[in-house]
Amino acid sequence: MTDITFREPLVDDADSIWNLIKNNKPLDENSKYLYILLCHEFSNTCVLAESTSKIVGFASTFVSPKNPDTLFVWQVAVDKNYRNKGIAQDLVSQSLRRVGPSIRYVHATVTPSNTASLKFLQNFAKELNAPLSTCSLFTKSVLGKDHEQEDLVRIGPIPKQVKEVIA
Repeated sequence: MTDITFREPLVDDADSIWNLIKNNKPLDENSKYLYILLCHEFSNTCVLAESTSKIVGFASTFVSPKNPDTLFVWQVAVDKNYRNKGIAQDLVSQSLRRVGPSIRYVHATVTPSNTASLKFLQNFAKELNAPLSTCSLFTKSVLGKDHEQEDLVRIGPIPKQVKEVIA
């Protein structure tokens, strides 16, 4: 496998990130402006994966303003030619390293049909040796008839020894 490097995203990376997301169904497509904002305002928690100067992965994550002990994982995308190599897990682990040991939980939302993301989160919870639970968060009545419900996936509490290793 080609060497993968991880770094903070820059505003100049937003176009490539936007294209990566558009090519990663079933992730929701958002405006390019949103990815510009993520690279500008959340660069300290978002993580980009590169191989020979090509963006091959991106994790948009942030510390929850409502729950400062929680890292919210919004989207994780890996180029189809780089999947199944642990890059998605590395992206989220890199984000956890950046936010430090004050994080006790990882949250994400997943549609019921997105079995790949749910499997990823289940495997990540096992790697952290942390419990995983799910509950309904946003129903179709909130999201609209054209969008599946979004379930909240909660991982944690993350054991102290794991946090020390990640930090």
